[in-house]
Amino acid sequence: MKQTMRVGVILVAGAALGVGTVQGLRAQAEKKPAYVIAEVQISDPTAFAAYVAKVPATLAPYHARYIVRGKPEVKEGAAPQGVYVMLAFDSLADAEKWYSTSPYADLIPERQKSAKSNVFIIEGLPQ
Repeated sequence: MKQTMRVGVILVAGAALGVGTVQGLRAQAEKKPAYVIAEVQISDPTAFAAYVAKVPATLAPYHARYIVRGKPEVKEGAAPQGVYVMLAFDSLADAEKWYSTSPYADLIPERQKSAKSNVFIIEGLPQ
C-alpha cells in the first residue's frame, strides 16, 4: 500500500511539474513585442541630425532595434508627409519605459524643435 501511495504521489507531482513547465513555455512563446512608429517632418536638418545621432545609445539597454527608416512608397491613399521610423522592442513595457524615462525622454524636446512628429507605441502579435 505504501509503495502504491508513493507512486501516486510521484505521478501527481510529475504531472504538476509538467503542467507548470508547459504553461511557462507557452507564456514565453506568446511574448508580445512592441513597436514605436513615428511619422517625422524635418524642419531643421542639422538639429535633427544631432538628435538622431543620440538615439541609438538610448535603445541599447532595451535591446531595441530599427526596423524601418525612410519614406514609404504609397500604394493607396494620400501620400504621407516626411519619413517613417519604426523601432522594435521586446515588450510594451520596454517601449513605454524607453519613451518616458531618461535618457530618451530628455531628447524629446530636441526632436520637437527640429521636426514635427506623430509618434505611436503599439503592441505586436505574439511571437
